[in-house]
Amino acid sequence: MVAYHTNAVSELLLQEDSVFELWDGACAEKTILLGNSKPLKYAALVHASTLAFQVNTIEAGSELEMMLLCPVLDTRETSVNLMLNLRHNDCKIHLHLVALVFSDAKTTLNATIFMEPHIQGAASKLLEETVVLSPEVQLQSLPILDIQAKNIQAAHGAKIYRLDQDTLFYLQSKGLSYQQAQYLLLASYGERLFEGVALTEEEKGRLVSDFLTFDL
Repeated sequence: MVAYHTNAVSELLLQEDSVFELWDGACAEKTILLGNSKPLKYAALVHASTLAFQVNTIEAGSELEMMLLCPVLDTRETSVNLMLNLRHNDCKIHLHLVALVFSDAKTTLNATIFMEPHIQGAASKLLEETVVLSPEVQLQSLPILDIQAKNIQAAHGAKIYRLDQDTLFYLQSKGLSYQQAQYLLLASYGERLFEGVALTEEEKGRLVSDFLTFDL
């Protein structure tokens, strides 16, 4: 099921195997509490929104995979700030934050991994990825590690790029037009977002139609 959000301050104790949320035109703060004993997934489609998220572990051994996909389609600003707080032993949080930028609207992706000094065996990966599809863009991408602990694993990175021309050429050699090749590459981000999420095909189709069908 798709959970729709606009303007709110909210808290979520994450217990379901997967949660999918749509943020459209929102200005919101959210705290996600992670106290699970099995791997979970949180996925969100973020459009023209300003969001501040805190993810807090509340139990040892908690695991979370997060993906946020931000299509920047018009002149409205998109800003996502996430704080991943690992406070317990053997916790794992992996975040993939993606923006598909079709306009020169201001786009901000900021995420921080924080680990308490005393924890052991924790692991976290953070990747901020921006695909540039506009001649001019206003971008800020700032992944941060704030690590005080030892015996942990942590990695972060940021990628800003245009679609790979070699891959586009290869797809065209297989009979696709340039626009079809572009769309195929961009559609893969939506497929990753929906992977492992309890949405019906009708719900996925509506989301693709409303937010992930691009005029190329």
